[in-house]
Amino acid sequence: MALRSVLQCLLFAGVGLTAGCEAVIAAEYPNRPLRMVVPFAAGSNIDGTARQIMPKFSEILGQQVVVDNRGGAGGTIGATLVARAQTDGYTLLMGNAPTHGMAPHLYKNLAYDPIKDFTPVGRVDSASFVLAVSTGLPVQSVADLVKYARARPGVLNYASSGNGTTAHLSGTLFNNKAGVDIRHIPYNNVPQAFVDIASGAVSMMFYPYQPLMPLLQTGKARLLATTGVKRATYLPDVPTVIEAGIADFSAIAWHGFYAPAGTSPRIVDTIYAALVKTMADGKVMAGLAATGIDIDLAPPREFAAFTKAEVERYRLLIAMAGGKM
Repeated sequence: MALRSVLQCLLFAGVGLTAGCEAVIAAEYPNRPLRMVVPFAAGSNIDGTARQIMPKFSEILGQQVVVDNRGGAGGTIGATLVARAQTDGYTLLMGNAPTHGMAPHLYKNLAYDPIKDFTPVGRVDSASFVLAVSTGLPVQSVADLVKYARARPGVLNYASSGNGTTAHLSGTLFNNKAGVDIRHIPYNNVPQAFVDIASGAVSMMFYPYQPLMPLLQTGKARLLATTGVKRATYLPDVPTVIEAGIADFSAIAWHGFYAPAGTSPRIVDTIYAALVKTMADGKVMAGLAATGIDIDLAPPREFAAFTKAEVERYRLLIAMAGGKM
């Protein structure tokens, strides 16, 4: 902070006007590098998205934004770090459904509150999952799948990347909305799940499109639908599960920026304005589209409402799944 600003802050603090000091800091923001905490390991989907965005985001913001991977405990370690950080706008979180939807229902002693301990800055993107089935399954559509599964309760199965994941809960929601009984098989090793779908040992899977592309393109799995409320821009000819007749079905992955609770609205607005410009960049747009991600911006207030809705949505989904991790 410049000497003049330091003196102004000391003056404000001397007369008990801490808000005045905060305004001085916000007016100068940003004047040094930022840290973007990614609460999952390097190489994860969220990490890849962050690293595509940050170079342009840094350029527009006028300061370097360093990606800091703090993985572990379903994203809650990194989220906790940001929840406890200073409210000066220099430590941010790239959160997602696990950190701000699932966590409060999966961890009894969660060290943060996803609503009270964060200031939502903005949603960045969203990505539909796809519903892929083994080609050994005699179905060509979601309607065929539902009919086939209803006639064989408990016979079909679906793979996921683990208990409590979006892939797991997508299957839970499908069972509930379609009135079927398709068994869940969690995998620690996702590539093995792909092998089992190709061989027919697993009937189906809800998962991001990009990792499943090799199976789909080589005819080892069949694409039936996407899981968003609208068609994915990268698969415009593929119907949604809703269009296929399963009402109120939506399962998406998303990423968004959060700051610690109490961060100045002026700082939040500065970050969000830089985010909007970043996501309008042609290179960023093309890079995300190539990985099956739709830009899906939401400003702070809208993102706050979205976060609250996600907490409630996952409460219901996890209850359907029996509260199992």
